[in-house]
Amino acid sequence: KGVVAVAFAKWAAMRFGVGDIAVALAALAVFLGHCWPIFHGFKGGKGVATAGGIFLGLSPALGGLAAAVWLATAAISRMSSLAAIVAAAAAPMLAAWWLGTGPIIWSLVSISIVLIARHRANIGKIMTGTENKIGQGKK
Repeated sequence: KGVVAVAFAKWAAMRFGVGDIAVALAALAVFLGHCWPIFHGFKGGKGVATAGGIFLGLSPALGGLAAAVWLATAAISRMSSLAAIVAAAAAPMLAAWWLGTGPIIWSLVSISIVLIARHRANIGKIMTGTENKIGQGKK
């Protein structure tokens, strides 16, 4: 859904000449809407998957780079949550390098901050060594 929303926002921005601010706001809105979905009482959501779609929609290269960071981190640590945190932290820097600076970067910084903050329980488990690993049953 993140890919579709951002692709549509990019098309609309070009069509109506509203620029990158509209794309940045659409990316942030679709992310926040998936983190706190109205249909589920503002609970739950798939922020990591939506963020990945947003990265891909902004630029296939950015999506691929963020996925590569996620895969490398997951392969080394065997922790999906750590991979998501590292990829989220890397995404704004990758975007600045790949896309340049502008409103989209600030949107990605906001998305990354929210995504990392939503993983605070996982961060605590990582620090104590109790975080589940990929392929391991839940503790």
